[in-house]
Amino acid sequence: MTQATPFFPFKISNLAVYSAFFLCALNLVGCATKEPVADPLVGQEPAPTPQYEDLRNEIARLEKIIVEKDELIKNQKIRQQSQAHVLREANKEATRTQVKLHRLATKPSTASAIAEVEAALEHLKQTKTSSFDQILRIQAQRLLETATLFYSKDQYVAAMNHVSQANNFIALIVDQNRKRVTQVDYSLLEFHMPMRLRTIKNVFLRKEPNQYAQVLTTLKKDTLLTASANQGPWLRVQTDKNQGWVLNTMLEIEENRNP
Repeated sequence: MTQATPFFPFKISNLAVYSAFFLCALNLVGCATKEPVADPLVGQEPAPTPQYEDLRNEIARLEKIIVEKDELIKNQKIRQQSQAHVLREANKEATRTQVKLHRLATKPSTASAIAEVEAALEHLKQTKTSSFDQILRIQAQRLLETATLFYSKDQYVAAMNHVSQANNFIALIVDQNRKRVTQVDYSLLEFHMPMRLRTIKNVFLRKEPNQYAQVLTTLKKDTLLTASANQGPWLRVQTDKNQGWVLNTMLEIEENRNP
């Protein structure tokens, strides 16, 4: 009997077998040596240090102080506006009163008003006053004299007008708040007659009746000048070269100076 040989549909060459074996070995080596790729670390904030905490607390404290200061400034502005409003209303009321007095000006009413001013000035003469208050008193006295002159000529409206102006100066003398250097808008009072004054020390001549106003020049001690108006604690003065405002505490009446 003859031995049967196995049947293969195709013939596999030795080269193909070796190539397949070599590729399989490379794949196994690659799988064994490949390392997994690690995920990138997510960044984390460093833990706060004691110095950082102190700085943050200091910033918070300063911010609180700023808020408190802003509130104080706001309240101060509100108070100043309120004071200015009250003063303006008082001035309006005084103006209305003066108009009413002028309309009702008669011989008896004018005589009564003149007598009240005389009594008030007599009281002020018995009271120790500053140099500035003496300036105002002199202005009131001169206004009273003019009012009396108009009264003698039966010009009661003109007389009452001068009496009202005299009362304004008297009210200013007794107003204690006027002696403070503030931002309140006091009324401007023109002098009936200019006053000759002298500086008692070196003083700033300012452009406006305000402690923060522009300084025009510095007046030396014993500088002679003329005052023509008053506003609060300020006097409007005229020198040989300039006109401006000076605090009343820096001046004295020239005629009162001892030789």
